[in-house]
Amino acid sequence: MTIIHISLRLCLCFLILTFPHFNSSLTQSDTYIVHMDLSAMRKAFSSHHSWYLATLSSISDTTHDRSDSLPSSKLVYAYSNAINGFSAFLSSSELKAIKNSPGYLSSIKDMTVNVDTTHSYQFLGLNNNHGASPASNYGQDVIIGVVDSGVWPESKSFDDDGMTEIPSRWKGECQSGAKFNSSMCNKKLIGARYFNKGLLAKNPNLTISMNSARDTDGHGTHTSSTAAGNYVVGASFFGYAPGTARGMAPKARVAMYKALWDEGLFLSDILAAIDQAIIDGVDVSYPYHLA
Repeated sequence: MTIIHISLRLCLCFLILTFPHFNSSLTQSDTYIVHMDLSAMRKAFSSHHSWYLATLSSISDTTHDRSDSLPSSKLVYAYSNAINGFSAFLSSSELKAIKNSPGYLSSIKDMTVNVDTTHSYQFLGLNNNHGASPASNYGQDVIIGVVDSGVWPESKSFDDDGMTEIPSRWKGECQSGAKFNSSMCNKKLIGARYFNKGLLAKNPNLTISMNSARDTDGHGTHTSSTAAGNYVVGASFFGYAPGTARGMAPKARVAMYKALWDEGLFLSDILAAIDQAIIDGVDVSYPYHLA
């Protein structure tokens, strides 16, 4: 009996000592956004995506027999326009190895962000009677990409009355999802997509309440209608201040990229949304120093 008790105590001590170490090795993994130098990609790779997968394969931590050690499981997003690079779920040792890989420029840990709203007209210095607004015919055929909490397509601000045909340069889509289908887009709301791989990488067991481009918060609907809402006659607040509501560029198009969720807001999802918006054909102005 004494020998058995001693053996059990030794086993328990071993478990107590080793379990925290094992647990810490798992919790050290996190999502990182990695910036790569595309000029360093070898000609053997058919695309930047295959290069990123090969890079992840070369540094994968094989100390644990887990499905997320596969390169395709580690890759969260591949970016090709906003930046050249990718986001991936990496252990501390894998991150260290990435930093020694050909083409590595920099990396940051994925982070949560906060939503802000400001007084747009005053902030941009716009005037309804002269300047950029009338000169551009109030944004006619400009494609505005909004990265936010989604959109409520039934809002009168997104009616397409008076809108011309969608510009041929537009390559985006209206992505179906929970309580949102492709028929909800029109000549005003010309595109809608959603991005949450970064959120789910951090919270793999999370159930998203509204997995689509539909807005459950109101922020995205508010900001996009402020930017480019169509004319809404007879708008009021329970009868107060009646009049016509409109956005700053009522003749512009809106493309919504939902990357802000009730469950969390992550930089990797926002970057993926911006990257896709550029691919789709959202109008992007030149930086002042290039204009």
